[in-house]
Order: sequence, then C-alpha cells, then structure tokens
Amino acid sequence: MAQNARGWLWWLVALVVLFGSAQAQTRKIYVVQRGDTLWGIAKRHKIGQVQLKRWNRLKSNVIFKGQKLWVTPPPPSFAVRLINGPVLGVPVTAVQVNLAHPQVRVRALLPQGGLGRSGAPLLALANRPRLVAAINGGYFHPRTFSLAGDLVVGGQQLSRGRIPTALSITADNRARIHNRLEPWRGYETVIASGPYVLRDGRVVVWPRSEGYNDPAIWGRARRSVVGLVNERFLIFVSTRQALTLSETAKVMARLGAKEALLLDGGSSTGLVWQQRLLVSPSRKLAFGIGIFLLPKPQPAVNRS
Repeated sequence: MAQNARGWLWWLVALVVLFGSAQAQTRKIYVVQRGDTLWGIAKRHKIGQVQLKRWNRLKSNVIFKGQKLWVTPPPPSFAVRLINGPVLGVPVTAVQVNLAHPQVRVRALLPQGGLGRSGAPLLALANRPRLVAAINGGYFHPRTFSLAGDLVVGGQQLSRGRIPTALSITADNRARIHNRLEPWRGYETVIASGPYVLRDGRVVVWPRSEGYNDPAIWGRARRSVVGLVNERFLIFVSTRQALTLSETAKVMARLGAKEALLLDGGSSTGLVWQQRLLVSPSRKLAFGIGIFLLPKPQPAVNRS
C-alpha cells in the first residue's frame, strides 16, 4: 500500500486540515440558519473559510438553511493506514491509527518465552492473527532482554522501571502520554519509553532533564517514534535514515502530532505492515507494539 509522492502530499494536506487544530476532543456540527453565509459561520467559530469548506467537502460558497456543517475537525473514517514518503526531505514509514474505530486495538507483542527470557525478531513478534502493523517497543538490556520501563499488557503490569514517560491506552481506547510514573490502574496498555521530542506541539529535546544519560539517545540514529495527534489518533513512525532529536521532532510535528515520544531506536528500529518487514531491525527485540483490527461486532439477535 505504499503511495506515490502525489498521494503522500494529498494525505499530508488532509492531515493538516483534519487534525492540525484538533486540540479539543468535542466535535461540533452547526446547523445553517436563514441569512447565514459561509464567511460568517467561519468567523463566528474562529476558523478559516477555506478550512470550513474542506472539512465539509464544499465545492462552492453556496449553503442552504438546515444544512449541517462541521465546525471542528470531522472524525477520521479509516481504521489503520500506512503512509510511505518524504517528510521535510526525510524518507518516512508511518502508520496512522484511529482509536475511535471500534475494531482497532493497540497491544504489546511479547516473545513466546515471555519477558526477560529471550528476544525475538520483529517479524516473529508480528506473526499474530488480525495484526495489521507492528513497530519495535521500548528500551531493554541487549543481553538479558529485561525492560528499562513499565509495561502493562491487558491491564496487568508485567514490568516496572524508572522511565518517567509512557504511552498509555485506556480500556475504552483513549490514548495519553504521561510524564510521571503511575500505578496504571484502569489502563489496558502502557508502554514506557522516551524521551519527549514534542510536548504541547513544541519541540522538546532535553533528554538529560528526563534522566537520560546515554549519548546514543541524542546523537544521530535511526528512529522509531509514537506521536499523539489527540486521544483518538496515533501515529507510529520508523525511519531508515539517521536523525537527530530535533529533526525527529520536526518530522513528527509536520505529521500533525502534538505529543511525541521516542521508542527504542538504532539497531532496534523496525516496522511491519501486513506481515511484510518494511524497516528491518538488526537485532532481536524484548517486545513489540502491535496494531490489530478485530472482527466487526455482531448485531444482537432478537430471539423473542
């Protein structure tokens, strides 16, 4: 499903339009009243007229009474989508994940032997039913495969560590990035990693302030990153090209992320799409992150 450059540019424009201002999670629809104009509606809701037309797929400025218009970004309609192409001149492989879709789930992928016993190639970790995509996880000891940070799988905490930042997903499929260690009650999935490269939409490259002292983290390296556009929209990215932290942050910001954390990088960097290894790690991994598409819920059968 790799797209050409034209397709990539179309997607990038669409992402900026749909999610560039998606700070609020409440989505609003305005019902056109007599005497309304498109310009007036846009001004009243503090958005651009061109943006309003794009959100509502309008080809002209003509509107009519009773017409329903999105005045906040409409929800994405896809479940999981792969994007290949350059961002700021950097070749990027990205997986967009719509957590609002009822079939989508994000889960940690564990080796058959369990945590801390042996690692596994990413492609082996990704060999699961209904898995659409997979990316490498967080930091681990290269010989013992013990994790450096917390890991929660299916609501159960399997690992504790000292990393203060983590991606968490609730049981109702809402994502959040935390900047402190927590007991993780009520979370279905937690993956501790870092440091931040984006926070509140701003570039943040202060790994020492988060307790990271390994020079390899702020040097130039291949990167795997998770970005949060909002609580319902995630972007997982892997790069074959070695990047600095600042370069990584700018790529994630251009992709629309408001928050972004590094996953393990360098020789661990990898990404699988539909059982194809698109970015290949050069070593075994302690765990991975999988994006699944579950079966459609079956409608209830009335047996009365």
